[in-house]
Amino acid sequence: MLFGIGCCAYAQTSWSGRVVSGGAPLPGAVITAKQGTQSWSTVTDESGRFTLENLPAGALNVEVQQFGFQPLRREVKVEERAAPLDLAMTLRPYRPAGMGRGTMAAGGPGQRTQATENTAETQVAQAMEQSSAVAPQAAAGGEGGEASESFLVQGSLSRGLQQQDNPNMMAFGPGGMMGEGGPGGMMGGAATGMQGGAEGGFGGGGAAMGGGGGFGGRGGGGAGGGFPGGGGGGGFGGRGGPGGGPGGPGGPGMMGGAGRPDFANMTQEERDKLRKQFQDRMRQANSEGFGNRSRRTRDQIRGGAFFTFRNASLDASPYALNGRTVEKPGYTQERFGVSLGGPLKLGKFFPADKTFFFLNYSASRGDNAYNSYSVQPLTAYRTGDFSSLASTIYDPLTGSPFPGNKIPVTRISSVSNGLLSYIPVPTDTGSLQNYHYTTTQPQSSDTLSFRLNRTLTKKDRLAFDTNWQRRSGENVQLFGWRDPSSGRGLNNNLSWSRSFSPTLIQNLHVRYNRNYNEVIPYFANGTDVASQLGIAGTSRDPANYGPPNLNFTNYGDLTDGSRSRRAVNTFVFGDGWTFVRKSHTLSAGFDFTRTQQNSLADSNARGTLFFGGLATSALTSAGLPVSNTGNDFADFLLGYAQQSTIRYGTPDTYLRSSQYGVYVQDEWRAKPNFTLNLGLRWDDWEPNTEKYNRLSNLDLAAGFTAAAVVTPGSSSTFGNGSIPAGLVRPDRNNFAPRVGLSYRPFKKKRTIIRAGYSLFYDSSVISRLSSRLVAQPPFAVSSTFNTSTDNPLLITNPFVGPADTTIKNSYAVNPNFSLPYAQTWSSSVQHEIHGFVMELGYVGTKGNGLVISRLPNRAAPGSPLTSEDRRPIPYAVGFTYDSPEGNSIFHSGQLRVVRRMRHSIAWTAMYTFSKSIDNASTIGGSGSTTVQDENNLGAERGLSAFDKRHQLSFNLQASSPFGPNGMWMKQRNLLSNVLKDWTLSSNVAVSSGSPLTAKVSGSVADAGGSGATGSARADATGAAIDSGTGYFNTAAFTTPPGDRYGNAARNTIPGPGSFNLNASFGRSWQVGENSRHRLEGRLETTNLFNHVNITSYGTTVNAANYGLATAAGGMRSVQFTVRLRF
Repeated sequence: MLFGIGCCAYAQTSWSGRVVSGGAPLPGAVITAKQGTQSWSTVTDESGRFTLENLPAGALNVEVQQFGFQPLRREVKVEERAAPLDLAMTLRPYRPAGMGRGTMAAGGPGQRTQATENTAETQVAQAMEQSSAVAPQAAAGGEGGEASESFLVQGSLSRGLQQQDNPNMMAFGPGGMMGEGGPGGMMGGAATGMQGGAEGGFGGGGAAMGGGGGFGGRGGGGAGGGFPGGGGGGGFGGRGGPGGGPGGPGGPGMMGGAGRPDFANMTQEERDKLRKQFQDRMRQANSEGFGNRSRRTRDQIRGGAFFTFRNASLDASPYALNGRTVEKPGYTQERFGVSLGGPLKLGKFFPADKTFFFLNYSASRGDNAYNSYSVQPLTAYRTGDFSSLASTIYDPLTGSPFPGNKIPVTRISSVSNGLLSYIPVPTDTGSLQNYHYTTTQPQSSDTLSFRLNRTLTKKDRLAFDTNWQRRSGENVQLFGWRDPSSGRGLNNNLSWSRSFSPTLIQNLHVRYNRNYNEVIPYFANGTDVASQLGIAGTSRDPANYGPPNLNFTNYGDLTDGSRSRRAVNTFVFGDGWTFVRKSHTLSAGFDFTRTQQNSLADSNARGTLFFGGLATSALTSAGLPVSNTGNDFADFLLGYAQQSTIRYGTPDTYLRSSQYGVYVQDEWRAKPNFTLNLGLRWDDWEPNTEKYNRLSNLDLAAGFTAAAVVTPGSSSTFGNGSIPAGLVRPDRNNFAPRVGLSYRPFKKKRTIIRAGYSLFYDSSVISRLSSRLVAQPPFAVSSTFNTSTDNPLLITNPFVGPADTTIKNSYAVNPNFSLPYAQTWSSSVQHEIHGFVMELGYVGTKGNGLVISRLPNRAAPGSPLTSEDRRPIPYAVGFTYDSPEGNSIFHSGQLRVVRRMRHSIAWTAMYTFSKSIDNASTIGGSGSTTVQDENNLGAERGLSAFDKRHQLSFNLQASSPFGPNGMWMKQRNLLSNVLKDWTLSSNVAVSSGSPLTAKVSGSVADAGGSGATGSARADATGAAIDSGTGYFNTAAFTTPPGDRYGNAARNTIPGPGSFNLNASFGRSWQVGENSRHRLEGRLETTNLFNHVNITSYGTTVNAANYGLATAAGGMRSVQFTVRLRF
């Protein structure tokens, strides 16, 4: 992220997100983002959080890879708000069927058991479904549930009371091998494709359709787009609806239905009967383990194989933003795998009735299409001829215009002339979107999984599973450069469960995860371009060779990735107890996580130079740039940079972190028609430390009048106390209560009332803070400088600032940082009548302690050429200061109608009306817009970056009505055999757009320096913003005068809405006489109607693409899948 202060700063920001699965964080996942000429790679930390820095606004192509998971690819908008993205709904890890996330801790006795003879078959089937699933292209506007959105809307980022998966905790409990999924939570938020809370947790589950379980039973109808999948999290004791579809743009979250057994709606006699059945099954399991199957079934091995194929010839061409014909690159994608599972019989040590195994191998091979646009300087501009440009080019040496608007060839810098060879010429005519690059990038992966379940005694069960993955690929840059990447991972889990009695169970689990990733830039170990051209101050490490990154206001950027090697080791230990006593199901436990993140990386070792047109602009008597003068590429040719940033040195870092948590919970069935759930969790997230204490922060005096660099173990210069090892003092007051209830007011009417309250903390911010504190002086060469009259930034020596600037740290954090938290309350009324379920609900969430990013060392508005001399702390560069001062409020009304399967048709419709307001649209601060005016934080309050006023989703599932199991043609003949066993599923998602902010950049950004992070906003003219054409009215905004900040509010431009229709059509055939042997074929398509969904507009008033569409969602894609089950 660029942290310099000065109006000449480039509108850049950092962006973060979180990778989770079922609410649990995924450490070590590889994140690769590309936009135009830019490319970045990083990995997630122990909390699943990642941060990418130095990002210009616009569309990013993001890819996530993690062993044991299908790669996730989608396009994401990163505007100046840069709201974090929660990547949760599309990743599909292998989890054997029946070994769900839910545990006995969230439920109680009486859960309906599942026949164990189907264990092998269901695990094989599920593994094939997950392994062959392809992460669909992001529907327009549906960027997935963002982390901030999940937290600020749902109040939850990760889990219920229990921290993570304990798949072997309880064989008969909810989510166990023989039980149902964890009970559902409360209503979900309104976010498209947003994840639910953790399954089996208290109140956190079921936060969105397709989410995990909370209290009550099976999930309700899923609202996510895509193809058939699991339903959403259950509510507090209702009935389950049909499964929804992951993938595509998920619909807005809603209250999950619940399922059997529904204690809240049962008579006392029915509850007692189920409780007795449960106790009988427990006694039987304790005496026979996982046995109790026939000899024929027990000895069978189940298996399956799949093959998924996608080819460019079946997909539609990308949408042409510039109106010209788009050449579709040729690519092929293949996924294939095989699974085996069943009893393992190896003599007397492994009897078939006590040992079960599961083995799965899957692989992917193929290419991904790369398609990107940018604006490149015209050929005449490259030689200094700007005669066709409307802006007048001024000579910075004389202050007069160049004759004919032409720069003499002799004035062009030799360094700039050398860098021109790395900047391609336009591929199309015209001055807008005149460069288009399309190609393919190879990707491959291999994944091997093995699981072993063993019944040790009548009371003890043991499970072990291991997952290994290898992956490789290439990251393509806009200018054609290719950065190879590779990685490997290993994940081991060991869990032990002991049944002390039918009502007392203990579950112990241990997990070890290791993930390694490496990215090698295209220019690494090649030519030392900087030394060859005469650019001083960059890294001399051969791994960091290459040209500096060049960023422009109007043109595509020159950049390459940074070298990176990261190894993340995660150790987890936990213990949980469940006790059933009359109408109470009590659970308690603790967990401990230790993470090691070892990295070798230099995020900006080649340096980054920004050109905004200031040097070639005319200036007023006050030193302010005059409109319609200057050009960023002209600045580049003359060798005058507007801002420079660099960071390298001490590339190896070793972060360490620990987390402790305890929880207690009670599910109390107070009356036959009333259930109450109470829970409390406490966590201690210790601040990250570095193995060799190479962390640094700024110790600040009151009012930000002075600063000093501090490191672990030092003392404050300004009376702020001793400095802890992690530089941030621990926040241990993290108690999270959760309450939920379910009430059935009428004995004979199927009406259920639900309500709940919960409080959640966001611990991911801890890792983000430390990842930035570790890359600061004195342990790294880091600086951010703006040009000035006294110290102009020349392209030959741009990384050396004024001699009296002694503090070059670009980031600081409040040492008394408290964790952000969100309070969520919800209520709903559900009624079932004649095969329909109707549900009306409300969700409210208030966020507190959200991270506000400030620039306290900025100069007051004035001339950009003197901003470096007018800082409050003159001997320090401009730095970003993070402090938990933000807040938010969200309200949502939701209506859901479910038609249960009847006459071979089922459907779910959901509508959400919502509004979210905040002054910090990100929970962790990374990617948040730095406040524009340090003295007016109230001006930051506005619509949330993820606010979507209207969302509508409709999911349809239909099966063939013909054949023995249908309504017609039950007789067996040729025609009925042809027409039977066909299935069709489709989903439609319609949504209004998220708001955008009008901003300014480059030479017309305010002189106080907020333009460094993209927070310099435009002026509102008073004209109507909505033009009624689908685009906004560009006349509604203009550039502000240079002596004050822009008065346009945050997020006032209505963003583009979206419409997407996905569909799947297939059938299955029985192979041989065994009904379990089946061959299945399925044709799947996303964006069936090939509808164009614009995903972002250019909102920088003084940029060439202002008011134009800058990115579009994916067009129609088609794939075919074949599965064989045996």
